[in-house]
Amino acid sequence: MRQVVYLDEVLLVNLVMNLTVLWLTARFTGYNLSPVRVLMASTVGSIYALVVLFPGLTIIKNLLAKLIIALIMVWIAFGFNGWHKFSRNFLCLFIASFFLGGLALGLHYLLSTNLNVTSENLILSTNYQKWLVLLTTIVVAFCVGKWGALLWRKKMGQMNNKIPLTVYLAGNKVSVEALVDTGNHLVEPISQRPVIIIEYEAIKPLLPKEISCLYADDLFQDGATLLTLLSDSPFIHRLRLIPFQSLGNEHGMLLGIRPDEIEIEYNGKIQKIQNVLVGIYHKRLSYETTYRALLHPQLLAS
Repeated sequence: MRQVVYLDEVLLVNLVMNLTVLWLTARFTGYNLSPVRVLMASTVGSIYALVVLFPGLTIIKNLLAKLIIALIMVWIAFGFNGWHKFSRNFLCLFIASFFLGGLALGLHYLLSTNLNVTSENLILSTNYQKWLVLLTTIVVAFCVGKWGALLWRKKMGQMNNKIPLTVYLAGNKVSVEALVDTGNHLVEPISQRPVIIIEYEAIKPLLPKEISCLYADDLFQDGATLLTLLSDSPFIHRLRLIPFQSLGNEHGMLLGIRPDEIEIEYNGKIQKIQNVLVGIYHKRLSYETTYRALLHPQLLAS
């Protein structure tokens, strides 16, 4: 029986699966993926999957070649931030790949209604529903990545801890106690930077006078008006409006400011992070004032 392979379908299916694997890896490692980098890494994996179909290229089908491609994908998608984090991302990529591969194979047999056994004891399906298998695999992976990652991090002790947080802005700094909050998955919509929520009174010493005046006069509720009034501020390039649906407001807007960097102390180590936004909240986060900031849990794995 002649088997027909459509190269465009091979590229598309592998690209989608690679994107899903990398996203799932990022969810469990807490890494904030760059869309451009993850697309480049997925494309490399898809091209490799296409090349191995050509006859006479047995050298690229061995284990070493597959490991090299996986290393390249991890390096492109996550970068290199030390051997410990690189090895963790590499291992998680393989676990996610085995999970999705096994899931897709199981769904293939589950959804197939006509299986044939060849003389070489190979099981073939004459009605391979690849698009249904692909869609179901993505949906299951999304559920595992969205909720399974939260349970995993909570089990690993990365949640609900209070840790020291220091924010640096324009040569000044403020130190507060921050709660690592399971419910804080707030990101800035455009850049996808994670957002740390800090009480206005706590971060007030860092803010320029024009922002403090607006909060003092309760002019922070209307986001568009807020940015208009701050259009002449030298900090305007650092400011963002962040939509949220918590903190007692169904459809609220936080004013966010990009600091020079933040510093967190976790597990005896000090981490300095720059790719983050600080959302300014006008009320108290804790009535007992045991913490004054909500830390995005993803930052613990940065």
